[in-house]
Amino acid sequence: MGIHTVHKTLTDGSRASYHYAWRGGPRMLSRPGTKAFTQEFVRLTIGREKESRPGTVGSLIDGYMASADFHALAFATRSDYERRFELMRIKFGTMPVAALEARGVRKLFIDWRDTMKATPRSADMQIGLAARLFAWAKDGEIILRNPLERVSKLHAGSRRNNVWTAEQLDTLLGKGAPHLVDVALVALWTMQRQNDVLTLPVLAYNDGRLTIRQQKTGERVAINAADAIRPILDRASAAGRQRVLVNSFGQNWTSSGFRASWRRELARLGISGVTFHDLRGTAITYAYANGATIEQIAEISGHSAADAEKIIRRHYLAGAAVIKAIQQSRPGR
Repeated sequence: MGIHTVHKTLTDGSRASYHYAWRGGPRMLSRPGTKAFTQEFVRLTIGREKESRPGTVGSLIDGYMASADFHALAFATRSDYERRFELMRIKFGTMPVAALEARGVRKLFIDWRDTMKATPRSADMQIGLAARLFAWAKDGEIILRNPLERVSKLHAGSRRNNVWTAEQLDTLLGKGAPHLVDVALVALWTMQRQNDVLTLPVLAYNDGRLTIRQQKTGERVAINAADAIRPILDRASAAGRQRVLVNSFGQNWTSSGFRASWRRELARLGISGVTFHDLRGTAITYAYANGATIEQIAEISGHSAADAEKIIRRHYLAGAAVIKAIQQSRPGR
């Protein structure tokens, strides 16, 4: 399984590459290395024979995805891995496993990662997954060495240590579009991940409490609904909606639709240097200031106790203005 690439010399002497979903298959029009390219490949090959040739990187991927190690991962993690593995198949699916032992293969994979350098965190996750695959193969004695051990990262730092400033929160909560402010408020007052917030069902709210099943960990957490988000929950319940949060058309959010809307809104508001995910660190700072223990924060947020403590140690003393900004967020927008 893998893309068939044909290189041609044009009449003007320049070189061009054409990519086909398989040898003899339809030509692909999207730019290689993009998400659209992956989606086009999946669309064109759906329904075709999925088994890879034995002894190829594609078959190595198949083996890992059938392993107990893979199935022990959370559902959301498996879904993300499956998407990233498809991108890896496109480039390396037909490569012989024996070639992983050859000199130069490490550089080949690093050069592939660097084609995605415009999104460094995603590029690092892609090469990290390849390294994980090869580590699994090495443990199983399928290969003798992992060619991607100790690959340096393009993305510097961790988002765990970032928090929104009071000014940024004031701008978002005071001037943001109401349907996006609702999402931000639920994230701030529950400390949940983006996907858990967007898919929060109305049925999770009962008698003043929210019961949330975290998609990444599979854990269930029970949270007292804060006054700031009760109007949001009550409106969703009164409207008979399936989910608490909807877009400006009253429809359920999709992940891609939300990300696009969020980026545009932050640009409109002039907010930069922080992400939606950073709202979790901001909320942790606030929760600790209001008496929550590190263990309670870890249980609710899904962070480890060590990560929660790291966030608090870095930001708590400087967090008074942020805490005030959260406290001043008005319910019932």
